[in-house]
Amino acid sequence: MAATQQLERATVGVGPRRLSRESRRPKDLLFLIPFALVLIVIVFPVIWMLYSSLRPVQEISQGISWQSAFSGLSLDSYTRLFDETNFGRYLPNSIFVCVVGSMITVAISVLAGFALSRFSFRAKPVVMIALVATQLLPFVVLITPVYLFFAELRLLNSFGGLIIVYVAITTPLATLLMTGFLNAVPRTLDEAARIDGASTLTVISRVITPLVWPGIVTVGITAFIAMWDEFLFAQIFLTSESLKTVQVGIAGLFGEYGTDWGVVMAASVLAALPTILLFSLLQRRLVAGMTAGAVKE
Repeated sequence: MAATQQLERATVGVGPRRLSRESRRPKDLLFLIPFALVLIVIVFPVIWMLYSSLRPVQEISQGISWQSAFSGLSLDSYTRLFDETNFGRYLPNSIFVCVVGSMITVAISVLAGFALSRFSFRAKPVVMIALVATQLLPFVVLITPVYLFFAELRLLNSFGGLIIVYVAITTPLATLLMTGFLNAVPRTLDEAARIDGASTLTVISRVITPLVWPGIVTVGITAFIAMWDEFLFAQIFLTSESLKTVQVGIAGLFGEYGTDWGVVMAASVLAALPTILLFSLLQRRLVAGMTAGAVKE
């Protein structure tokens, strides 16, 4: 009798769970199907770009049949890209500018974010509003005054001038993000370190930085991608062929009377590769940093 009652209790306990799981499956499909469609729309252009870069150039504008879909694929477009253009020079230029610029942006944003997070001063609300206001201002309106100003300083057609512009563009948003990450760190840790005789720089480098490392990675990736994708300032500020960046180099591949689409697709694949690899390698820290920035003690 006792065994029968236990079996009935177990059956009653399991039944609703199974029913709830079965009832949730149609609801899950309502979310998964649109998500799958959106994912296909996003991923398909990338796959098509990679596929077109491997096809013979005379077949890119033609239709595709299942019999000839994978015939004739080669790396000829990539070979012509490096042999007939200076794209092999554009990649190191972009990597150098973006790496140096993102490192400077991270360093400034950590210091500025620490000041906004830990110190109280009268101009603090004004500074926060100014940082937000810079994100509402279209940067295209700054091209003429910045160009004239940099011409006086002899910073045109140089990596230094472009890095300064990129740092100025990305620092406000990076500072806002870093302030949110630092707000999640208890101030008691700062006070304990100062009691032990640590200076402000020691507190930032040895106490705060290890705790907000996911946030630093998030800010660094955000700044790097913004610099990597920027085209307008690089197009106007850099006139020497040996100093051009990837985005400017791709724009130069489009001819007036004709365009080698195989070379353009190959250049686009190589231009997208660094950001994809960067995001893939640092994905966990990036997601952790985005989550940590939403928490405030």
